[in-house]
Parts: sequence; C-alpha cells; structure tokens
Amino acid sequence: MSEQVSLKKAASYFFIFIALIFGVFYVKGNFLGNNLTNNAVLNEVQPSESGDVQIINLGFKGFNYDPEIIRVKYNVPVRIVVDTNTVRGCMTNINIPAFGISKTVTKNNNIIEFIPTKKGTFKFSCPMGMGTGNIIVE
Repeated sequence: MSEQVSLKKAASYFFIFIALIFGVFYVKGNFLGNNLTNNAVLNEVQPSESGDVQIINLGFKGFNYDPEIIRVKYNVPVRIVVDTNTVRGCMTNINIPAFGISKTVTKNNNIIEFIPTKKGTFKFSCPMGMGTGNIIVE
C-alpha cells in the first residue's frame, strides 16, 4: 500500500513539473514558435527634431517586449517611451544593468532616458526575467 501511495505521489510531482515547464515555454512564446529569430522587430531610431535624442517606442507583443532588439548609436542620448497600455505587471519594471537603470514605469512616468557610453550588446529585462531583450549600441 505504501509503495502505491509513493508511486502516485511521484507521478503527481512529475506531472506538475511538466506542466510548469510547458507554462514557462508558453509564457516566453517559444511554445508558439515566437522566439527571437522569428519574432524580433528591429526598432528604427527616430531622432528628435533637434537630432540629439534617439527615441524608441517600447511595447508588448508575443509575450515579450516589442521590439526585443533595440539598435542605438553610441554616446547619443536615448529616450525609451514605454507604452503602458500594453506593458503591464512586472514588465513595467525595466532593468538595464549595463547602464545602471532600474525603473518602474507608470502612465504618468513612462520614459527612460540614458546615454549609451559603451558599445556592444546589453540585456534588458523585467525583474522576473520573463520579458527580455537586447540593446545593441553601435
């Protein structure tokens, strides 16, 4: 009798584990085929009228930040305008560790500004790592 209970318990844990794995893949979009190579949209840099700021519009699409890849120019100020109508939950807290940024955006405060002082590829994400992307500084 004890072996049957242990076997049922082990099977229950196994199915819970499998369900969690599928849940993670579904949330990340990989389960649906929405990985970085298929779903990445490169954002066009839109300088302001004075030409001194790179404006990036950041939203949410396919279970992730949109765009997932942001290309900017080295040493030119960047202004990320977050669409708080689509970016919600923990994804409103945006972390860009390479540039010392951790900000929770709101409807009244949805802009992140910084100067990319290093060249390369830098990750950005929400605190849970569910929403991720890369900033490429050229």
